[in-house]
Amino acid sequence: MIVLFQSFVVRWKLFYRYIFFLVLLSVLPINNAGSSINHIFVVSIRLDYFLHCLVYVPLAVFTWFDKEINTFRTPVKAFGWLIILLIFAVITEWIQYFLPYRTFNINDMIANTFGVMIGFVLITLLCSKTSVIQQQ
Repeated sequence: MIVLFQSFVVRWKLFYRYIFFLVLLSVLPINNAGSSINHIFVVSIRLDYFLHCLVYVPLAVFTWFDKEINTFRTPVKAFGWLIILLIFAVITEWIQYFLPYRTFNINDMIANTFGVMIGFVLITLLCSKTSVIQQQ
């Protein structure tokens, strides 16, 4: 019981640290409009947008890791988490509109939300595969 509780606490601490990391990436003056990352393309997609998408994929993974709070057991919980994480993805980009040293970009916001949705699709597929394996 203690080991289960410790792993539960460690996973949630990791989740909160990741959220804090995403907020820092959104608020700190790391990338400006003239940065070289804005001129690199990966399969005709700007590297900047690709990285925005990639950074938000793990958010869905964190909602699935804990078996005690397995959000994908019921579609209502999964949809609730999806809405919460989509709002978080939008807010982290929207907050940059009010920071003088950052630039707001609607394409970054779309990439953030797309990353959350890709993560949820991957986790949903993983959950359906593991439930089929467990039933056999």
